[in-house]
Amino acid sequence: MARNRIFTDTDIEGIIEVIRAWPTGTIAWANVCKKAESVLGFIPSRQGLSQHQAIQTAFQARKEGLRIAPQKDRPMPSSLAVASERIARLNAQIAELELENTRLRDRFITWQYNAHARNMTQADLDTPLPQIDREVDSSEKDEYGRVI
Repeated sequence: MARNRIFTDTDIEGIIEVIRAWPTGTIAWANVCKKAESVLGFIPSRQGLSQHQAIQTAFQARKEGLRIAPQKDRPMPSSLAVASERIARLNAQIAELELENTRLRDRFITWQYNAHARNMTQADLDTPLPQIDREVDSSEKDEYGRVI
């Protein structure tokens, strides 16, 4: 097993797709680690997967989705089965995005409170980011890197 392997964005997206396409039934980290072997080429640890926020969010959303509305086994024609799988995958993605949206909203509320506590105004918060001028020679900059 590789140690301290850094997952690429492609690896993370592949693992998220595995989680989104998870069949009905229970989902557990041990099973996700086994399925991730097809994406990564080795079996990662639970800690290795769960340290990535996107994978953690997808796992929690999928687990919550399976707990809320377990799908019933119904015999369907092949084309409907493919459509059903796609709908289930999209519903999992929607649940994941709603969870992420809730987390971002909570973060915004924290920022809003901290800004208010420090007497920051709307104008302070709306100040645009400084422009980066990469064309300027270093002799035209002061000791802090600002253009003279």
